[in-house]
Amino acid sequence: METNKKYSQTPERYAQRLRFLVGLLLAMLFFTGCTTDDDEPSNSQQDSTTSNHSEESQASSEAAVDEAESKVIVTPASSLTDWNLVLVNRENQLAAEIATEFYLTESGYQIDSRIKDPYLALLEAGKVAGMDFTMISGYRSIEQQQANYDVNYQNYLASGLTEEEAHSKTEEFIALPNASEHTTGLAVDITSTALANQEGGSGLLQDLENYPEGLWLEENAPKFGFVLRYPKEKEAITGINFEPWHFRYVGVENAIYMTENNLTLEEYVEILKQNEVLGNSKQ
Repeated sequence: METNKKYSQTPERYAQRLRFLVGLLLAMLFFTGCTTDDDEPSNSQQDSTTSNHSEESQASSEAAVDEAESKVIVTPASSLTDWNLVLVNRENQLAAEIATEFYLTESGYQIDSRIKDPYLALLEAGKVAGMDFTMISGYRSIEQQQANYDVNYQNYLASGLTEEEAHSKTEEFIALPNASEHTTGLAVDITSTALANQEGGSGLLQDLENYPEGLWLEENAPKFGFVLRYPKEKEAITGINFEPWHFRYVGVENAIYMTENNLTLEEYVEILKQNEVLGNSKQ
């Protein structure tokens, strides 16, 4: 009947439509695949790019660490916070007294109790070697240092110097009241008994360097942790003239290292500071 023809399909017509739909589907899949390949990198490409960036970053970090390590100066395992490396000078003045337990020496002077044993060992070794030492000074309070400074200053004024000249002359050997190592209790003034007994003398003479005691101290004091604190030709660094009698405790390893490398405490502390900065930059 004709009313049903428009709803019926012959097998041939059905097959044609099916082939058309299949072809259309394949065409869509083809174009979709092309777009994906052209516009977006594959997972392997992304992984390769990420890996390259990571390797470059790691190489850069390693190069920075190598450069920092190459600038580090090898020193004993010391820290700027070590009690025996406290730096006191014109640029690093004490705000107040340092809390310290003292030991009273045979000469009647106090020193930090922590350096008692190395100090006594130093004296004993010198005695065995035939040296005759006299201790001239140990710990001095800020108040005592002020008095010491004032006496020297007034003496220079009395000799006819101007105030400026008197200050300058005083500070050649006398530290400012808050800038004296003696206030730490870690410094000792030791001289030859022969020099100390000279009439009208204090024993604190630069000629000590030519006495057996002066020569022995300079060579052997580092073995006990003491350094010649104000050496020759370092006045511009220390701010104090050559004092062959002034020895400062810094610890055996530090003292030997500083002496072998001709370093003042100022120079040694600066090296430790630089190493600390470089060490932080590697982290």
